[in-house]
Amino acid sequence: MYRERVRTFALVAVVAVGLMAGRGHAAAQTDSEFQIWNAVLSTAKLKGGSLEPAAWFDGHARKGADSTVVILRPALGLQATPWLSAWAGYAWVPVFRGNERFDEHRFWQQLIATHATPSELKLQSRTRFEFRFADSGDDTGLRIREFVRAGWMKKRWSVQPVVWDELFIGLNDTDWGQSAGYDQNRLFVGVALPTVATWARFEAGYLFVHLNRDTDQVFHVLALNVFLTGKVAR
Repeated sequence: MYRERVRTFALVAVVAVGLMAGRGHAAAQTDSEFQIWNAVLSTAKLKGGSLEPAAWFDGHARKGADSTVVILRPALGLQATPWLSAWAGYAWVPVFRGNERFDEHRFWQQLIATHATPSELKLQSRTRFEFRFADSGDDTGLRIREFVRAGWMKKRWSVQPVVWDELFIGLNDTDWGQSAGYDQNRLFVGVALPTVATWARFEAGYLFVHLNRDTDQVFHVLALNVFLTGKVAR
């Protein structure tokens, strides 16, 4: 079982890197921007048992040079095994630009697999499938997101290194702007600060975001995340 889980995490990581490297897109120029992203994330068990129901919530505020993005994302899930959980939820994504607001709505499902090694290295893989709806069009966008994370969560360390990567792939074209194929990639390098408060774990670091658009966009992000106490999932 241990070797199977390690091989699964390794395979997911290799596929994600391969898709990123082989996307075959060369843009004429790249726009770069500094942003600040804040997030609060938490999960909580609702009941004990062999299939433990749980609640999920994450909220985000992302401030750019001329826009602000807010994400509110509740969900319900089941802890199928100690290392595998399944979730389904909704996300409301309003985008503010000047005096205008554009709304996106998403229905999504995901599977999360976790594994902790004897050396307290914690690994996580999350596969999320989204149905996306926008006010500016009639089509439904289908998108898959693959997230892999590694954190060396040594209990005796007051600062714990964390790295994660998330790859976004659009599965169809829409009349409001989604394109099929590679959509974006996010790479985070930072630290967890578990001893700052008894009710939360804080993580801070640098997030590199690449958006595959007509003109490539790159965000250099200061990311500040709060994981509320309880069973935490990213």
